[in-house]
Amino acid sequence: MRMRLISGILACLLITATACSCKAKPTDTSSDAATETKLRYTFSEEVLAFVSDGEQKFKLQDKGYVKIYDKSKLDESTGTIINIDPKKTYHKIDGIGASFTETSAYLMTQMSEEMRNDVMIKLFDSEKGIGLKMLRNTIAPSDYTPYEYASYDDMPEGEEDFELEYFDMSAAKDQIEITKKAFEMNPDIKLFLSPWTAPLWMKTERDWLAVEQPKLRRDCYDVYARYLVKCIQGYEEKGVPVFAITAQNEPFTVRTWPGMYWTWNDLANFTNDNFRPALDDAGLKTEIYNLDYNWSNSEAADNIMATTMNTTQGIAYHWYSGDPEVMAKSKEYFPDKTIYVTEAAGGTPSGTAQLLNISSKICRSFRSGASGYILWNMVLNPVGGPSVPNRFGQSMDTQCAALVTYDEDLKTISYPNDYYACAHYSKYILKDAVLVDSTDTGENSEYKLVNSVSLNPNGSMVINAVNSDSSSDVVLKFVMGDKVMEITLPRRSVVTLTWDANI
Repeated sequence: MRMRLISGILACLLITATACSCKAKPTDTSSDAATETKLRYTFSEEVLAFVSDGEQKFKLQDKGYVKIYDKSKLDESTGTIINIDPKKTYHKIDGIGASFTETSAYLMTQMSEEMRNDVMIKLFDSEKGIGLKMLRNTIAPSDYTPYEYASYDDMPEGEEDFELEYFDMSAAKDQIEITKKAFEMNPDIKLFLSPWTAPLWMKTERDWLAVEQPKLRRDCYDVYARYLVKCIQGYEEKGVPVFAITAQNEPFTVRTWPGMYWTWNDLANFTNDNFRPALDDAGLKTEIYNLDYNWSNSEAADNIMATTMNTTQGIAYHWYSGDPEVMAKSKEYFPDKTIYVTEAAGGTPSGTAQLLNISSKICRSFRSGASGYILWNMVLNPVGGPSVPNRFGQSMDTQCAALVTYDEDLKTISYPNDYYACAHYSKYILKDAVLVDSTDTGENSEYKLVNSVSLNPNGSMVINAVNSDSSSDVVLKFVMGDKVMEITLPRRSVVTLTWDANI
């Protein structure tokens, strides 16, 4: 009966979706038409322009970089014309962030207090830093832990703890403390929590790793839901509010790191029958987001969403396979739900290609309906660790870059391109900003040229554009009302433009 119900719901959704475009474009979150903005906006001569490329890192450009002139003087035969319509706004942009994994939190504790404070300012302060506004912390072991794998309720083999009498979050002390410091700098941060695995005694096999597809025991659905509730309470008792949680990181993975396998149907049933009721019973308002896996798993995400409409608030996607444009279809199916990208790890070394890739994917994600974008590790060492080897002798060292690199031997800090890619979006896109309608340059350029436009509550506007083409610069002519703003965006570069747009 349940499967017939799901099929019926999805059939209705698919019939509705056939009339909708699947192209990458801003996705309207209102029921009928885009929100009509009553105020008028224009370009300003006092525009700030920041460019990053192979040499420049979020460098403020000279005033002559930007040209403002009347639309009557626009030459439409040259350059790329991008029309901006501030009367049409779409979903909110909540911000950019990264994850305090156990590894990242550990490295933060290894810094001197002065260095740690400076790093936190550069990450979270909106004036002196880049103003990150989102976090996603791991619950217990993930692929990035410097310690022996452990959960918050481990039991000797053959013993169980259905009353959670031995629940202990002391292993999360560093994560909670550093997250609390971030909230002190920016109380508006939105924090996600995500588990990789249940305690071993709750699993069908006593195996931390996902490679053999261990699952959550059916008789442990209720206790696991209560376990996750206690994880949230562990943060909130320390004064750290938890905005949202996912039931499982990458539920279909079979990798050689901590994990737990689910079918989408089991995950939906757990969410409806156990997880949401447990949160409600505890009086928690924490939102639940489903999937927490790749764009290529969008069909499963939509299936889960259709089945958990009353218990979840949206979908969490990862960037490792598939294209961000699939989120536009999810948004069309579920216009009242919110979408976030909750994990995106760049590889090593963090070169110009990574700067362009991250920047482009953020831009495309915003245009496709995502309200936020969270990268993976906040801090790693120069070799991409430390991470404890699994039973196969494999660690995650050398696999990923982070926003911050801390050299434990030299006691030095550096900021890879991942940091500057985030800066282009997090620094000037403010709380409660909304996406503004603009010409989609992505599809016709094979996504070598992408753009997005945001409107802040104070009337300032932000344009982000990425030129990934390796062969040529591009002239961009932004048209809004009776004015044109023109720049030349060099090949393989990223630009952020911001100004007070109030008339």
